[in-house]
Amino acid sequence: MQKKAALPRDLKRKNRNEILRVFQKSEKQEWSLAEVSEYTGISRATVRKAVMDFVEQGIVLCTGKGSSTEIGGKRPEVFAFHKEYRFFAYLNIGIGWLSVAILDLKLKERGWVKAGLALDSDPEELVAVSKACYRQAVAESGVLEEKICGLCIGTSGMVDQETGTLRHILSYPRWGNELPIKQLFEDAFPGLIVMVENVARAAGRAELYFHRELEMKKVFTIFTYRGVSGCLMKQGRVFSSSNSLIGEIGHMILCPDDMEICRCGSRGCFENMVAEERILREMRAEPQKLASSVLGGRPEVSLGAILEAAEEGDAYSRELTDKVAWLFSLAIRNVILTIDPEVIVIQGKYSAGKGYFHKKMTEYLYNEAYFPNLSAWEFLYDERNVFELARIGMASAMAEELCAFGD
Repeated sequence: MQKKAALPRDLKRKNRNEILRVFQKSEKQEWSLAEVSEYTGISRATVRKAVMDFVEQGIVLCTGKGSSTEIGGKRPEVFAFHKEYRFFAYLNIGIGWLSVAILDLKLKERGWVKAGLALDSDPEELVAVSKACYRQAVAESGVLEEKICGLCIGTSGMVDQETGTLRHILSYPRWGNELPIKQLFEDAFPGLIVMVENVARAAGRAELYFHRELEMKKVFTIFTYRGVSGCLMKQGRVFSSSNSLIGEIGHMILCPDDMEICRCGSRGCFENMVAEERILREMRAEPQKLASSVLGGRPEVSLGAILEAAEEGDAYSRELTDKVAWLFSLAIRNVILTIDPEVIVIQGKYSAGKGYFHKKMTEYLYNEAYFPNLSAWEFLYDERNVFELARIGMASAMAEELCAFGD
């Protein structure tokens, strides 16, 4: 079937967003129109019109004249992103805590505050603690509150992107189901644009921010922390569903006969089988094997240390790693057979596994009938802090929203 051409309105929006991102995301402070055109591949006339519109709105500033070209001639006008055009806040709801950061449109932090949040708290307490942290963060940032225009919220749990409803969250049972979290914060912070996203999808968005080339591919990110979740993106768009279940691969049942019960109430869930706590508990239950390992002499051991020792050749670490690599191969096999992504990105706890873990996982994944050539899928391992990734992902989406233009 022949692909439909982009509609003029869609193409205009795409071009203008790409031009604006050049100014927002680049470390280079000043750009001429010719440089933007060359970098984006967008015509000089289209770049000029878009940049002049951005200057009129105050999003981009004309900063004077640049250097002459090698062959001489008039010095071109240069332009810079107005990072203080607007500000916004990022609320990260963790497990037993939350934090609020004030950011400029370059996603640079101006103030940050963290506070505890009891697991038995109710929605009213969530809002009260969030407001207190927000006030402290604003004071610390030195930003005028009237210049703060948005609030983006990252949280665990199943988030309905269309309605901003938190459909279910395991960590805070008193919040109940179908919590209208977007409306709750719009009422508490009148005048602010509010965006809510699941933390794994937020972290997935960050890959598009850091890797421009992924915007044209089908990408599946795997977020590994206390749980496991995924984010599906295609052509730069994050996919969701009416039941908010796309990406909930942590509760894919791999071993139904397993004796441990997952926090969701099922047995054999992927995230339960590969949890760091479980791997360490099983390790400590084999003291003789542990004593013969390089891990045995360490006062504390983490999953990252196991993966690193496996890469260095430690036999017992490889035994532990082989098991989780096999489980990952089962889960990724199901992902590939279901959505067939071009790129798979592993974030968080298991991002340290790009060596021996990856080798074993792909060996288990190989199948002569279905996967004869594993090079068809690109695997990336992002070792950045997952909460920082989530912040970047959500903040970049909010910055784009605050720089939105009329058609």
